[in-house]
Amino acid sequence: MTAHVSLFAASTLLISTCGTTGAMADEPSPGNREQAKAAVVQVMNNSGAGSGFVYDAGSGLVATTARVVAGNSGLEVIAEGKLPISAQLLGSDLCQDLAVLKVEPPPTGMKSLQFGNSDLLFNGDVVISLGYPDAGDPQAKTVAVSGAAYEPVGDVAHLSGPDYPSLIHHSVQMKSGTLGGPVLNKDGEVVGINTGVEVEDKSTGETRIAAEAISSNHARSELPALAAGSMKNDPGWWLGAVSDQDLALRSATTGIDKSSLEKTQKHLQGEGTDGLFVLDVRNDSAAQKAKVQQGAVITAVNGEAVSSFPELCDVLEPAEPGAKLSVEGIHSGAGRDSGHRFGEPWTADVVLAGAGR
Repeated sequence: MTAHVSLFAASTLLISTCGTTGAMADEPSPGNREQAKAAVVQVMNNSGAGSGFVYDAGSGLVATTARVVAGNSGLEVIAEGKLPISAQLLGSDLCQDLAVLKVEPPPTGMKSLQFGNSDLLFNGDVVISLGYPDAGDPQAKTVAVSGAAYEPVGDVAHLSGPDYPSLIHHSVQMKSGTLGGPVLNKDGEVVGINTGVEVEDKSTGETRIAAEAISSNHARSELPALAAGSMKNDPGWWLGAVSDQDLALRSATTGIDKSSLEKTQKHLQGEGTDGLFVLDVRNDSAAQKAKVQQGAVITAVNGEAVSSFPELCDVLEPAEPGAKLSVEGIHSGAGRDSGHRFGEPWTADVVLAGAGR
């Protein structure tokens, strides 16, 4: 798998304050912000884009979220005003929502961001979110936005994403292009990696992203295995729960017509079908090799019913590299599944990648 990342020098700085005017207290210094922005990257693929950041410039390693690359092929990279630079998808874990890319050879002058201790972040602390709101545009600029960390009220449901073991919630307004970008503390250190799912505000009809970040302490413990080639929990599919009221929003970059997906989802729910809708499948992945198609619906894995991403991860987590997953489902007739009759059953044996592939 080849990926490309777009590296841009900081030329536009947008600071949005939270609860005050002017610069917020305890923000990273302008010098720290500029240095950090030079390490933030745009990760582009054939159907969308997101953000990431360099955490080991010497080795050309880039951290992002698994959903930025999940199910997407044709990943490509454009470095600041230069010809495309090849980058390899080293490892990905959908249940941790983390992925590592390798840029080779690393471009001259590539900068790294350092990880901070996310356990030292407290409610109300200032954080800076960096990324590319306009990801997908080769001329997009890195944007830095200030906000505050906070304690969420109640549980956050994740039907189409994992139950994260360690999350930071913050007040920065995010767009899909900023997913995978870093969240910094006042010292300019990475304390989180932006994640979250798109939701629709039913009162306004506007789409927004729940502002969440995977804690740096958790991410840092997972990145070495991903850099070594682990594809644990990632057969190469991108899924959304049939019961997710915002499922159609997730089709925006997959080529599936939104109105067609909404109609299919309504049909599935009317038939009492619960499961996970296959939004896309990555080329040369375990799922593609098993002939899992976009538009199919997964209802069970290894005999266990799955209707949400956390339920699927409960089945995937114990699976060893190279294990075979027995997948069951039905055809929906949507997307690339259009050649099949709605409700027709299907099965597949998905063989997970071996350790280090």
